[in-house]
This record gives sequence, structure tokens and C-alpha cells, in this order.
Amino acid sequence: MDRELAVLIELVNEAYPKLATVVNVDDWMAQRFQPPIAFLLTQGVREEGRSLTSYQVVSEAAIVLHYPKVEGAYQPLSAEPLRELLRQNQFSYQGKTSGLSIEIDSSTLRIWRDKKDRTEIAFQFTYNVAVQRAVTDKINEFDVEGVRS
Repeated sequence: MDRELAVLIELVNEAYPKLATVVNVDDWMAQRFQPPIAFLLTQGVREEGRSLTSYQVVSEAAIVLHYPKVEGAYQPLSAEPLRELLRQNQFSYQGKTSGLSIEIDSSTLRIWRDKKDRTEIAFQFTYNVAVQRAVTDKINEFDVEGVRS
């Protein structure tokens, strides 16, 4: 599982502690899950150079909250726990186990409640990645010839 999905799972689990998650697109498309559940999907948008030692990744996230059905009627799940958590953290989230820190672009946060069985939430987020450097031997001794004092 990639780090982007891992940090999103942690975010959703913090906002909705009793809600299970699905990250496999095939299972979600085939509806091999039992609501209430959250489906999570990420997609990379672009990478931008930040410095000689790091670059920034821009990704999109989609969270679909599938409602439970009680006595033939869907019981909506509110998007407020997630929205409130993001507000409290100033639209930034640090994954506890993944270690990834993401910055959510609040201007891209969209919530659709137009379907009777689910709420869809989408946003863009960014995070920084260190550039891997090749391991080289350090030079600890220098031989200098022809130096005059």
C-alpha cells in the first residue's frame, strides 16, 4: 500500500473511528463490501522540484462514504467529522504510522451529497519527498603537495 493511501486511511479512521475502509478499486466497483464503509482513492497529479534535496508531489484524493441501510432506508453519514478535523489541523495532517505529512488545499475541497446512498468528498493535497542521493565514501584525509606557507 502506498504512503498516500496509508495517510488517508489514518485521516478517515481519526474522523470516523468505527468506519471500515476499502482501497481496492475492483472490490469497490464490484460492490464487494458491506456499508457503512469508506472507499478511498488517490491519484498523482504532478511533481514539482522544490530544491536540490526535495520535490513536492501534488495528488488528488476521493473519499466515498457509503451509508448504512436501516429498515430499508439509508442513514446518511455526515461529512462534518472530517471537515472539522481538517479545520482543527488547519488543513494539514501528519500520519502517525505512515509518517507522511500532507497539506490539503482547502479551495479544492468538494462535498457531493446528491446520491441517496453515499457522500463523495474530493480534494487535492501536497507533500514533500526527499531526493535520494547515491551513497559515496567520505574523504577524510587530504594529501596536499607543493603548499607554501
